[in-house]
Amino acid sequence: MTLPGPGGRRTRELLNRPATVVDGYLDVMGAAEVPQTTGQRVMGSSVLPMIYEQLWRPVLFFGFTGRNAAQENRRKLRLLDVRPGDTVLDVACGPGNTTRTLMDAVGAGGLAIGADSSATMLAQAVRDTAPGSPVGYVRADAVDLPFDDATVDAVSCYGALYLMDDPFGALREMIRVLVPGGRIAVLTTCARGPAPVRRIGVAASRWAPVRLFDVDEVSDVMRDAGLVDVTRDVTAASQTTSGRRPESP
Repeated sequence: MTLPGPGGRRTRELLNRPATVVDGYLDVMGAAEVPQTTGQRVMGSSVLPMIYEQLWRPVLFFGFTGRNAAQENRRKLRLLDVRPGDTVLDVACGPGNTTRTLMDAVGAGGLAIGADSSATMLAQAVRDTAPGSPVGYVRADAVDLPFDDATVDAVSCYGALYLMDDPFGALREMIRVLVPGGRIAVLTTCARGPAPVRRIGVAASRWAPVRLFDVDEVSDVMRDAGLVDVTRDVTAASQTTSGRRPESP
């Protein structure tokens, strides 16, 4: 059994329920499974985690966003305003490629936590993360995150919301765990074209492997949850939406 590194041990201290160690990550789900969309079944396969960073993500990412991964990572760090010592949660982290982009920003005194429901993705994430990094991984359901309210300083969810069975439930969970003043940034799909065309595409996509979101859906959930400074940037087939939880009175 591979034991979690220091980042994993610090992650365990933040969990609000018991966890077992599996392949170097913390598992709060056990035998439980989340409802799987077709896209999630593909992402959770045993082969994709091994080729994701080298082939899958670089080839498709530019066509999806109109930006390369490095450009998007810089934008993400600006939106999240990550500081040394922060605790950042990366939801649906896959093989940890997005989580690892947060390491330098949080520094040795901070913590980047990658959460995903796929055991194969998390096992690859642990293998690809240097021992001693301020990173921990946890197997958890995005609609039932194993953290108390107001636990983390920032939350990211990049390239995953469109694969989830309950994307808006997951988004509200991400907002729940933010501390006052904490920020969230989400990269997901965006329907384009006139409103009638968008509505048809959005409705039809609910039965497709990848869900389309209308231009206001994600930002509306953020505003309804009380977030402020909500911004949305639409490029190519994607939208990057961010917001901030207000400071306590």
